[in-house]
Amino acid sequence: MNFLKALFGPSRKDVWRQLADEVDGQFHEVGLFNPFAVQARTGDWTVTLDTYTSGDGKTNQTFTRLRAPYFNPEGFRFDIYRAGVFSGFGKALGLQDIEVGHPRFDRDFVIKGNAPRRLRRLFGNGRVRRLMQAQPKIQLTVKGRDGWFGRYPDGMDELHFQAHGAIKDLARLRNLFDLFTEVLWEVCHGGRAHEDDVPFHVRRLSAPGGRITNKYVLWEGDRPRRDAAAALGRLEDPAAIPALADVLWDEDAVLRLRAVEALAEIRHPGAIGPLVPLLGDARKAAGLQFRDGVAEALRQLGEGELVVTVGAALGGDFGRLKTYDGGYRAEIIAALGHALEGSSGAHAANALAEIHAVEALPRLREVQRSLGTRDATGQAVAAAIGKLEARASLPRAAAAADVEVDTLPRSAQAPGPDPGTLPRGSQAP
Repeated sequence: MNFLKALFGPSRKDVWRQLADEVDGQFHEVGLFNPFAVQARTGDWTVTLDTYTSGDGKTNQTFTRLRAPYFNPEGFRFDIYRAGVFSGFGKALGLQDIEVGHPRFDRDFVIKGNAPRRLRRLFGNGRVRRLMQAQPKIQLTVKGRDGWFGRYPDGMDELHFQAHGAIKDLARLRNLFDLFTEVLWEVCHGGRAHEDDVPFHVRRLSAPGGRITNKYVLWEGDRPRRDAAAALGRLEDPAAIPALADVLWDEDAVLRLRAVEALAEIRHPGAIGPLVPLLGDARKAAGLQFRDGVAEALRQLGEGELVVTVGAALGGDFGRLKTYDGGYRAEIIAALGHALEGSSGAHAANALAEIHAVEALPRLREVQRSLGTRDATGQAVAAAIGKLEARASLPRAAAAADVEVDTLPRSAQAPGPDPGTLPRGSQAP
C-alpha cells in the first residue's frame, strides 16, 4: 500500500477524508458506485461534494460535483464557465452574455445571467474572482426548479459545480469549498452577515424549513429559521412583526415558540393581534402546551385580562367574555374557532353563540362537516349554528345614514316649496 501511494499519490478516499477535516465537515462512505462524499456547513447552507456517473451503459463518464441548495426567491440565475468551453449553453436558459467590468475576468470567462447589476456586484468581490481564476476548468451555475430539481420547495435553487473526472487535488477541492462559501454569502446576503440587521434575519426566517434529502441531507432549514426568530426578538424592532406573525402557524413547533417569545420581547401593540388567535391552539411546542407560551407573551404585552377572559370561556365560564370590551373581537372569535377541534371544543362553540358571533358561521360549518354530531362537541357546534343562523336572519333596523333626509315626511308647520314654482290651475288668475 505504501508503495502504491508513493507511485500514484494518495487515494481519492484519503484526499477527501483530509478535506473533510480541513473544512470541519463530514466524510461519508455511502455506496458501491458513488462511495464517498464530503459535506460541510457554511452559514445557513450545506455544501456537498460527491461524484456521479452518466452515460448510455457503454461509454460512461464520471463527474465531480459540488452543490448547495439555497433560498433564491428573486430567481437570480447565472451560468459561468471558462471561455471556449460549453459554448452557447446558457442560451437555452434564456440568459444573456454579460461583462462585469474586469477585463481579465471578462476575457477568461463566459458570464451569462438574468440580472446584470447583481452579477457585477457578485464579481466586484475580488476574492470570488481570484477563486474562480484558480480553477483550471469550471462551470458554476444556478440550477432552477425544472426537471429533477423540481423537488425543491418554492423559492429554493441550487448553486452547482461540475467537472469531468474524480478530482483528488486537495488544494483545488479546498478552493471550491471556499468559492461556494463566498458566492453564497454574496448572492444571499450581499457579502456580509449583519447580526444587528433586521432585513438579514427576516430573509433567513422566510426561507423554507424542513429537510431536503437525496442520499444525504442537502438542506436543513429549521435551525437557521429558529436562530433568526430569536435574533429578531433580541433586536426588538417592530418592523419584524409581520415576518414573525407569518410563522406562528408553522409546522416547526420550536420555531412557533421562538416567534411567540420574539413578539413578546418586541413589546409593541402590533404584536398583540397576531398572538390572540393562538389562545385557541392546543398543539404542543418544546414539550409544553403552546397556548401557555402564548398566554405568557400576551401578559408581557399587557393583555392579562384578555388571557383570563378567553381562558374562562374555554373552561365554560362566559360571563367575562359577554362583558369584555377590551377590543380584539375578531381575534378572540378566531381563537374560539381554532379551539373547536380541541378538548375545549364544546365550550368554544357555546361561547361563540353567547357573544352572537355570526361571523364565525363559516368556521362552525366547516367543523360540523368534519365532526358531525357524534359527540358533545359536534352537538354543541350544531346548536351554535342554529342559534347564529336564526340571529343572522333577523331583519336589521335601518341606520339613520341609510335614509335620505329629504324623503322624510314634513310636519304641517315645516316650510314648504316656494308657491311661485307650483303649476297653476286652469282657473287661476
